[in-house]
Amino acid sequence: MMRALIQSDLMKVKKMVWVMMIAFPAGLVGLQAVNYSLRLDHLLGLHDDYWYFLLENVHVFWPTVLVLSLTLIISLFASVEHETGTWTTLFSLPVNNRKVYLSKLVIILTVLVVSSVLFAVFSLILGLALGFGSDLPLMDASQMILSTFITLLPFVCLQFWLSMSYTNQGVALTTGIANAVFIMYAVDLPTWMPWRWPLLLDGISTSTSEIFYGLGTGAVLMMITLIHLTRKDVSA
Repeated sequence: MMRALIQSDLMKVKKMVWVMMIAFPAGLVGLQAVNYSLRLDHLLGLHDDYWYFLLENVHVFWPTVLVLSLTLIISLFASVEHETGTWTTLFSLPVNNRKVYLSKLVIILTVLVVSSVLFAVFSLILGLALGFGSDLPLMDASQMILSTFITLLPFVCLQFWLSMSYTNQGVALTTGIANAVFIMYAVDLPTWMPWRWPLLLDGISTSTSEIFYGLGTGAVLMMITLIHLTRKDVSA
């Protein structure tokens, strides 16, 4: 039944979701390509390890871009059900209501993972185009996208709850945009605050504490979100 739900949800996904999955990472790396083309000599003189410095540069705005991306993707995904009014039909099926939400969450997380992988691939392509050599920093790139994704899990859960709970997506969109902007200025926040975690200030390959914070908080929020949404619809 879970497989059938996922297949059904995939058919409902708007084309704009697939466009954003590619456009957001491509656009960000494209901006860095322009930055490097205009200031190549200056940027190369700032760090001996060109590859690692490139990853740090492209990562600076990636948490903000990914929060904007997940906000829009989740909102678009939820709006399909809200606009068509299919919730009643879905919950009348002989399936656990929690699986209905899990199916949507699985697809959303998969889209975000693919977008993150594309971001790493585009970054490596940029490095090759700049002539940084064929010794690709695959481990650092993998740690960058995985660490950022895990630390943003609490935001995924929050946006999922807001978008699925309210027909009007204004609340979800406003919250997501505000979080995206706030992350940009979270450098001086205490370590325990979630807006600081995706910045990976300890380094893209050494921010283990932020990863544990994101994973733990994300898991708790995910359970609370699924329990609340399921009870809400059962009692409705």
